[in-house]
Amino acid sequence: MTDGQQAAKDAAMNRTLPPDLFARFLALSSDAVVAVDDEQRIIFFNTGAERIFGYAAAEVGGQPLATLLPERYRAAHTGHVHGFGAAHGVARAMGERQQISGLRKSGEEFPAEASIQQMTVDGQRIYAAMLRDISPRQRAEDALRQAVTARDDMIGIVSHDLRNPANAVKMLANSIIAEGNEVSTSVLERVGIMRQAAEQIDRLIQDLLDVTRLEAGKFSVVTRPTSLTDILDLSADSLRPMASAQGLSFTLDLEPGLPDVMADPDRLIQVLSNLVGNAVKFTASGGAVRVSARRTEGIVEIAVSDTGIGIADAQLSHVFDRFYQAGTPSSRRSGAGLGLPIARGIVEAQGGHIKVESTPGRGTTVRFTVPVA
Repeated sequence: MTDGQQAAKDAAMNRTLPPDLFARFLALSSDAVVAVDDEQRIIFFNTGAERIFGYAAAEVGGQPLATLLPERYRAAHTGHVHGFGAAHGVARAMGERQQISGLRKSGEEFPAEASIQQMTVDGQRIYAAMLRDISPRQRAEDALRQAVTARDDMIGIVSHDLRNPANAVKMLANSIIAEGNEVSTSVLERVGIMRQAAEQIDRLIQDLLDVTRLEAGKFSVVTRPTSLTDILDLSADSLRPMASAQGLSFTLDLEPGLPDVMADPDRLIQVLSNLVGNAVKFTASGGAVRVSARRTEGIVEIAVSDTGIGIADAQLSHVFDRFYQAGTPSSRRSGAGLGLPIARGIVEAQGGHIKVESTPGRGTTVRFTVPVA
């Protein structure tokens, strides 16, 4: 850049701007921009403020700022503004917007977010506030909360109403199976399938209730010193037949001398059942499922590995989403896709972490940790 070009640039930067330029910019803002003097009389009221509050600038010029506030807040407002200057210095950043209530000319109250700045102009203290009407967002949030509440209520009612007949089917199936020789083999086989279906319904109901409780922060986990070896042995005894029925080998590989852990035994069994169930579901006959456990630095890491279809990298970030099943078209879904979200909720509630590693075509490993007691 030549000296002449630099001089021209400096001259352009130092050129005197029109005194009302910034007022023009502020007037264009869709947010309300309101400035008051040290006595909290309105001295600036932009177009956005006119639209939000319903007043023309001429109507509120020189009026107390309290005109724009609900009656119940006016008495304390003056002290709050002056106290802001002492407590926060020059400004509160936009990212620190505070939610307040505003009052329109019509008398309607509305929720808003506001940020404030203190400045001195010609020796006078000025307070400038930028305010955003968040009524649309508030209505959307209220509608969402109502929808979630309605959904949870529906799940609770439906789950209760479904569980009763499911339990009745299981009881009747068990009573028929108990009769043994008095019932033909073909009938026993069909009744056994009925019982399995009822148990599957019962598990789905429990999963729906659990994921609803997780979202609501009402999920119950009661941790206590627990023998991890006993839990893993017990789980293996119940899960090995499930793997064998699908033509899979099942291996339990535990480091000797595993310590007790702080866990909820029933919930820990639930995690293992969900993870092994997924491994069995997505591994072809002739494959393998392996459960291992190792101690390291105050925790025990448990891994459930399989030699199944694996998960693509693009899908790994979604595996803990509700109702998501990686690599499974909706027409071929097996289960509700709640096992991993629930497993993560249980593991994190016990103070642990969970992650998934996978290679398409080679298998998947889910690792989670449990604190040592």
